[in-house]
Formats: sequence, C-alpha cells, structure tokens
Amino acid sequence: MTAKSSAFCILIVGLVLSAGPLLAHHGTGISYDLESNPILLKGVITEFRWKNPHVSVVMDVKGPDGKVVNWSLEGNSIANYARMGFNRNTLKTGQEVTALVYVSKLKGNPAGVIAKFTTPDGKEVLRFQRDTPGGRGVE
Repeated sequence: MTAKSSAFCILIVGLVLSAGPLLAHHGTGISYDLESNPILLKGVITEFRWKNPHVSVVMDVKGPDGKVVNWSLEGNSIANYARMGFNRNTLKTGQEVTALVYVSKLKGNPAGVIAKFTTPDGKEVLRFQRDTPGGRGVE
C-alpha cells in the first residue's frame, strides 16, 4: 500500500467514525407513552423554543389542587413545522393554550410530546402526533 492510499484510507475511516453522532436520534416512542390516551393540559406558555432538533414549549398548568406545574413539551423539527405553515411566531410567551400531549414514560415527570395545541379561539397549532394512541406521527 502506498503512502497516498494509506492516507486516503485513514481519511475515510476518520470521516466514517466522526459521522456516527450525526446518525444518533431517539425515537419518540422510547421517551413518551404513545400507547395510552393523551391528556389535555390548559395553561400559559412560559417559553417557546423554535430550535432544532425539536421545537419545545414550556407551559404552566394549574392542577386540581391549585398548584402550578411547569410542563416541558417536545414537538417536531423546525423544517417539518414550517412545511405545515407554522413559524417562530405561532405561539407566544404568556399565551393561553390547550395542549393535547402524550406523557413521559417517567412517572411523575411533567413532560410530554405534543399531539397538538389549540388556541382559545379553537385554532389548531403545532400538531405532531395523532389524537388517539396506537399510531406514529400525524394522520
């Protein structure tokens, strides 16, 4: 093997090994219970992150006991939401919303994946999962 071909092989091996993390991704079904019925959360958005790899929403939800619980909700990617007509101005901090979410598999963890958000006027925004369990992705 010549020095030139050795250098080429080392370059290829280096590129393949460094690309591994780019392929890493978690499945939504691993983190969230997509087999049980989603729950409704009514609350106020405290943070709307329009960032990759997933758009996320943090909202305060008042529980039946009157205590406010801060929920962290994961959505789809910016590119997928943009294709559906949503953008960084779709939701605003301080906005009241109703969220349909599939909860985290970690019991007691106030986190979930977004099925959809609706505004008080009934407009649907940020759909990601189905309204009923058993399937993956948007219908």
